[in-house]
Amino acid sequence: MIEGGLRTRGSVKRGDADAPLVSVITVVRNGMPLVERTIDAILSQTYANVEYIVVDGASSDGTVELLGRHDARIDYWLSEPDAGLYDAMNKGVALVSDAAAYVMFANSDDRLYEADTIERLVRAGKGADFVYGKQVLTDGETSAVLGSEVDLKDLARRNISHAATLVRRSVFDTVGKFDLKYKLVADYDFFVRCFQHPVESRFVDQIVAEVSMFGLSETQFRLLLRERLDVIATRFGGIPRLAATARIYCYDIPRNFLRGELRKRGLLSRWRAIKGM
Repeated sequence: MIEGGLRTRGSVKRGDADAPLVSVITVVRNGMPLVERTIDAILSQTYANVEYIVVDGASSDGTVELLGRHDARIDYWLSEPDAGLYDAMNKGVALVSDAAAYVMFANSDDRLYEADTIERLVRAGKGADFVYGKQVLTDGETSAVLGSEVDLKDLARRNISHAATLVRRSVFDTVGKFDLKYKLVADYDFFVRCFQHPVESRFVDQIVAEVSMFGLSETQFRLLLRERLDVIATRFGGIPRLAATARIYCYDIPRNFLRGELRKRGLLSRWRAIKGM
């Protein structure tokens, strides 16, 4: 393991009731050059009490050297092999020592929307244990703003972006960390557990992050659906379970097939333009 940052020299941040600590975690593996943009965006936030942690999965593309160059700005970073995205995210959570701190994930292809995003989110969250807002989802060609207030039954059919959330460190102790049996939907499973517990939550009507969405391969899409169906079957029952399962088979699968066919024929952009008319 390679590590660095201000913590290794004895500088540890704490929060209080008026200014809770916000521990922003970036998970990266071979993320050059995007990760530097993420680092700069986090460290330029106007909120005064931000702790920045980077968990690198033994990168070989210069990311580790980049972290070393930012050693005096990052609170703590480490580089070592991991078992995938959610294992690295769990490592990041474990590195947050203040139980009252908020945990926020900003991975190497995510961007906080404004310089005062964290400040406004903390203020509007009014001390709730789980604060969530909106995100801009973009694939480089088009963008859409997603996110609204949800309750437990809504989560059978919808999700919350992990990049648009603040979650108290203590919540992970209460409901558990990300379940590593899931490769693509462990964050969705975690959010459902939060609402089932229930954890005090508050929706904030503001854009928190811009998230890059690159097209899933057909193999990934099938895995995504299998895992989502497993969460739905495990966490929901009755009408919410039936409605969510029907949506996947009657909407999500046909929609993905249609998008794939349009993309192969070079018609996806034209179809989007027609829909926008």
